[in-house]
Amino acid sequence: MGRTLKDGTYKPKPSALKASERMSQPAHPLPIFRRGTEVQVFLGAGWGKGKVEHSDRDRCVVFLKIGSRRVTCYDARNLKEVSKK
Repeated sequence: MGRTLKDGTYKPKPSALKASERMSQPAHPLPIFRRGTEVQVFLGAGWGKGKVEHSDRDRCVVFLKIGSRRVTCYDARNLKEVSKK
């Protein structure tokens, strides 16, 4: 997705560049997080915030705030730590 400029060059959307950059990373092994660490999990429709319940190099179990449910993630590209500001 993007647009063609007047000079004929193609300019992709910044969000498309971010998504392709994220998907080009290796999927395995997962980063190991401490219990209680705030992370974001990609759920298909967007990123959901939650806290880590269990983490090892094969999977990470996250308890999401929205919906109060547990999600098990097996792909490192779908996890990122929430930055403290």
